[in-house]
Amino acid sequence: MPRLLLVALSLVSLSAEADIRLLLDEQTLAAVAAEVSGEEAKRNLDFITLKHRMRSGHQFSEATDHVLQRLKVYGLDEVGTAEFAADGRTMYGTQRSRPIWDVQFAELWELGKDADTDVRVRRLANWEAVPLGLAQDSLSGEATASLIDIGAGTTAADYAGKDLRGKLVLTSSQPGTVVERAVGELGAAGIVSYAPNQRSAWWREDERLVRWGHLSSFPVTRSFGFMISLAEARALQTRLQRGEDIRLHAKVDARHTNGKYRFAEAAIDGADELLGKEEILFTCHLDHPRPGANDNASGCVSILEVARTLQALIDADIVARPARTIRFLWPAEIEGSIMFLSEHDDPSRIKANIHMDMVGGGPVTKSVFRISGGPISLPTFISDIGFEIGHFVNEETEAYASGATVRFPLVAPEGGKEPLLALMEGLDMGSDHDVFREGSFRIPGLYLHDWPDRYIHTNFDLAANIDPTKLKRAAFIGAVTALILADLDADDTPELTALLRRNALDRSAGLLRRLEPLSPSDAAAVAHIHFDVERAKLESISSFAAVDDVDRYSTLAFLASLQALLDVPEATPDILDATVFVRSPDVRGPMHAFGYSYISDELGSERYAQLRLPRFTGSHGSGGEYAYEALNLVDGSRSVSEIRNWLTAELGPVPLEIVREYLDALASIDVIQARN
Repeated sequence: MPRLLLVALSLVSLSAEADIRLLLDEQTLAAVAAEVSGEEAKRNLDFITLKHRMRSGHQFSEATDHVLQRLKVYGLDEVGTAEFAADGRTMYGTQRSRPIWDVQFAELWELGKDADTDVRVRRLANWEAVPLGLAQDSLSGEATASLIDIGAGTTAADYAGKDLRGKLVLTSSQPGTVVERAVGELGAAGIVSYAPNQRSAWWREDERLVRWGHLSSFPVTRSFGFMISLAEARALQTRLQRGEDIRLHAKVDARHTNGKYRFAEAAIDGADELLGKEEILFTCHLDHPRPGANDNASGCVSILEVARTLQALIDADIVARPARTIRFLWPAEIEGSIMFLSEHDDPSRIKANIHMDMVGGGPVTKSVFRISGGPISLPTFISDIGFEIGHFVNEETEAYASGATVRFPLVAPEGGKEPLLALMEGLDMGSDHDVFREGSFRIPGLYLHDWPDRYIHTNFDLAANIDPTKLKRAAFIGAVTALILADLDADDTPELTALLRRNALDRSAGLLRRLEPLSPSDAAAVAHIHFDVERAKLESISSFAAVDDVDRYSTLAFLASLQALLDVPEATPDILDATVFVRSPDVRGPMHAFGYSYISDELGSERYAQLRLPRFTGSHGSGGEYAYEALNLVDGSRSVSEIRNWLTAELGPVPLEIVREYLDALASIDVIQARN
């Protein structure tokens, strides 16, 4: 037998001893599976989806009150609210507090003529019936006007030869994209948009969908925008192309006011006097337009079901009260998490964040369930635990769907029986987890979510599309993860290190494929970064428990043997830029929040638009991911060249000069500074 094959087989034997049931016994797994209820979660979802849950509005408060009422019924500790200013001025880290958006009335009518009098013929939008028909942050206005098509409204050609003054403009772009040119400069009375849904294989296929539209929470030009379906827009365009004068009447009664953000929170207090001060934090985001079933009533009711399940098992003495505290938070998306962390007395007490955003999509949504372990800027063993639980659920549910008898089918009586088929991922951005993983806070964890979902941010994101079985499985994964982390101690580290060794072997096989298209210099750098990340995963356990010296040595030796087996070359890339930056402690949070961009506000929108890294597309990542990770990788020790290499390892090759350009821009606004 060839020597390399013998070595590989010995490595497999060293790493094949891990099993999730060594971290949480099968009896406890079975108790969680039996208790967690997809139907209970779905009943809560049915109520929440009746509310148009705009950040600090009254219907958001009604949804918050429902969550609080259920938490009290479930018997959780410390049930209450976290409150923050909603005034358009207060800064919470990198998030400017947005004012309350208060809507009293909004309608859009097509008009006809009766003799010489305008009469209402057909209603195109109505706030009470379909609140998505009004773009968020629209402000009061009224107009009786002709409709004019400006297409995308993003180039001079879209406006050539068109008189917009006093007219309503029809556009395929978001209202916020065209408002300054069409309304502010050219005098349009308002906007009618048919912006398409988020891009997926089903993009623009369903002409019924009314998409969530946006104007600015901090407007330069005050205006309003109505949202209509693609089918409606195409019918209007056909009539306009025939030369028809389409007359519309728009009326909006809406304003920005000052008030408060109010977020539900609760806890299961930890039993240990010292460890009880540490927390495993569940988050979701309660805001989003009605109905907003998968996005994100599903995540909200799933963590609510985790809370109910764990409290019920503790109350019944089936599961011991965990050593660490398990906390639950229902904020507004991203901005609420920035507020919470920026005002937290000690974010380092949060040892892990489990975030759920879209976890209930049934087959009609075309959703694919995913478990994201986070970016390589924050290597963590927690991702390995989450992936192991995900594989466990995949195997059990796939076997059950195929006709086998299994102990963990995880099927809700009113739900489906399809296998979960969860995908395991690294960096995947777009929700509150970005805030926790960001370099200011560096809180590791898991992100559970569906993507794609063909109804996201539309009026067809309905409760009827949600599968109670999917909710049950998401809550099961979350509850099991929390129980493992909340009680994790030194006795668990042998199983954890075994799990890391096994997964390092799997990940290293994938490394070989990723190295093939790279230059020799990049391949060497990426390979060494790969093993740096694997070693950092091992070290991350120490934030929970001390690793036995024997386990540490055996794991490091295993990684060294694996690195030698793969014949990883010496990393000798040219250090073309040795500048080292450090993060300013005075600026905490991501550069882009929700409805507000710190970097754009500080740099100015024109200068920000000239930066190349946020718009760069790599072989494995987008510009937003490159920019997010570039800042996260600023740690006071990595050079600009090393940051570029880490970005290449995670997202694909990127030119050094555009990385430096972006870091220089951050330095110019005092987010970072060059180390002396």
